[in-house]
Amino acid sequence: MKEGRSQDTIAIVAAGGSGSRVRAPRPKQFLDLAGKPLLAHTVARFVQSPDVGSVVVVLPREDFERHAQLMTRWIPPGDNLKIVSGGDSRQDSVWRGISTIPGSFEGYVLVHDGARPLVSQETIRNVVAAAKRFGGAIAGLPVTETLKEVGPDPSNAAVIVATVDRRLYYHAQTPQCFRHRTLRTALEQARAAGFLGTDEAQLVERLGEKVYLVPGSVRNIKVTTREHLALAEYYLKLGERGEEDEEGAGS
Repeated sequence: MKEGRSQDTIAIVAAGGSGSRVRAPRPKQFLDLAGKPLLAHTVARFVQSPDVGSVVVVLPREDFERHAQLMTRWIPPGDNLKIVSGGDSRQDSVWRGISTIPGSFEGYVLVHDGARPLVSQETIRNVVAAAKRFGGAIAGLPVTETLKEVGPDPSNAAVIVATVDRRLYYHAQTPQCFRHRTLRTALEQARAAGFLGTDEAQLVERLGEKVYLVPGSVRNIKVTTREHLALAEYYLKLGERGEEDEEGAGS
């Protein structure tokens, strides 16, 4: 680990999916974004972060060697970067990532979506700090649109049942950070029960643990469509200036 880096936090960048919604000839995390693979932007954020000691990048199992070679052209593996093969689901990929960490590790594990290339250093720092204070934390944004609860209708159309108080709801983002032992146990119990969660926080919640939320950023988008890719390119062209001003903004 490089001098000056936090040695009690390891980041797992989960990028083992196929990204089929982008409808591209290759997984979305390897699509070009400002001259290099989208995933290279994501990984660089954590390699450069003083709040992260080392990074584990989880790549798709299919064509792993080819994808690994592509990534090493941009982010060479070293003492603080490891590249491993993923699993059948995102949860499996995170498990494979955490399996590279010694069971005796007493620090924190931070998990981030490989398709979120614009996470700021401020967001990483805030999530890690909150996890170290409370045991577990994620980034998120408040819901700004009106929310409707719907139910079944004889016409097979959605019928509004109620208008939900949006002040109680947030969009979950990554990074998400937890004590290593807590997250490892959450993953082990989910695997044993055959439970597939939508994020790491849900798995930790199943243990009865509290997870805290800190402000995310509107720029911390998850690229799932070509429109998102274009928006990410736009934000990159804008540069980092003013990014922290948007932390926690909802629109």
